Amino acid sequence: MDKQLPWHEPLWQQFRAQVSHDRLPHALLLSGIAGLGKGVFARRMAQALLCETPTASGDGCDGCRFCHLFYAGSHPDYRVLMPEEKSGVIKVDAVRELCAFLDYTAQYGGHKIALLESADCLNGYAANSLLKTLEEPSAGSVLLLITTQPVRLPATVRSRCQRINFVPPSSQMALSWLAQQVRADIDPELVLEVSGGAPLTALSNVQSEYWHRRQELFTGYQQLQSGRGDPLQVAEAWAIGNVVENLRWLIGWHTDLIRLKMDCHAPCLSHPDLYLLLQAGIQQQSLPRLFERLDAAIHLHHLCTTTQVNTHMQLEAFFSGSALNHSDTF
Repeated sequence: MDKQLPWHEPLWQQFRAQVSHDRLPHALLLSGIAGLGKGVFARRMAQALLCETPTASGDGCDGCRFCHLFYAGSHPDYRVLMPEEKSGVIKVDAVRELCAFLDYTAQYGGHKIALLESADCLNGYAANSLLKTLEEPSAGSVLLLITTQPVRLPATVRSRCQRINFVPPSSQMALSWLAQQVRADIDPELVLEVSGGAPLTALSNVQSEYWHRRQELFTGYQQLQSGRGDPLQVAEAWAIGNVVENLRWLIGWHTDLIRLKMDCHAPCLSHPDLYLLLQAGIQQQSLPRLFERLDAAIHLHHLCTTTQVNTHMQLEAFFSGSALNHSDTF
């Protein structure tokens, strides 16, 4: 993927100005919804700071020895820290090791850069351990924190970072970019709409089987609401992949059902390509019931994005509630 995403340009110019005026903060918090390329931008910054001969645009040159080390993942002055695969948490021992790395003098005499993916997954002890480095940074150290859920980070951590806010690009810019990435038979406008306006989420959905599973997920959900299907099996299907994205789809689905229940010709649906499924869905449930399930979906999304919960168990509870016999359609 091209590291120069068009909607990043204003933020990149701000970064270049900070570097050229020697005003780069020691800690940056890259914040925004998933699918906007925060990780791409962070790596672009890191490479630019480590490169021997940056280009006219301020990017890494891709040809010097430092860029080669960067791409190989073996640059001694660059580290990436991610949540543990099993627990989904960044623990204190890993943060202590990272802080020790930042305290050492850079081997190549330049910056030392640490990148924290999903920084909101820091547990309490890890966040406290990070505070000392944030309060007393070593010369030349740069800490890049990426988050889709900044509210989950302690205020003491957030306040010690300069925030870079990523917002979805304009529809015109996003569609222009996405149309160049997908096959001709894919409708970029539809994919972008369903993906919440996030171009990289849209591209990821199309390139994986995830997009093609969407109709299967909603078909299974509709069958459950009509009195067929097993809520545990439906929950199992919805737990696959990006659960937060799945829940965003689910919220859009219930919003569409309510719109169509109130006006059968409602425009601006979140899932316009699944219109026939939606029409079947509004015949099965009353308007109060639809609002009830929408509230439950919003609550579940909030839980999964602001707390560390067992998402599988929460999905099972949600779909078990959806399977109850509420078939009135008045």
